[in-house]
Amino acid sequence: MSDILEKIETEFIVEFDDTNDASIIYNSILPEIEAESNQRSQTHMSLDSNKIVINILSRDIVSLRASINSYVRWISLCEKLLKI
Repeated sequence: MSDILEKIETEFIVEFDDTNDASIIYNSILPEIEAESNQRSQTHMSLDSNKIVINILSRDIVSLRASINSYVRWISLCEKLLKI
């Protein structure tokens, strides 16, 4: 049986109030992308002023969901740490 979807691509943008906060969070998450060795998904992240742009290309919906959840959790954690 062949897969219906060959690949899935998504982009999400997280906007911050402060350019400095965006930069700190971007640099905190970047090592996760550089160390990524996942065969099922690839991630590209960029910083655009006070926005972090994350592009994920996945082979299946399960790996896409897992990747999105990971980045959302890391960003949320970083935001909480910045408030301490």
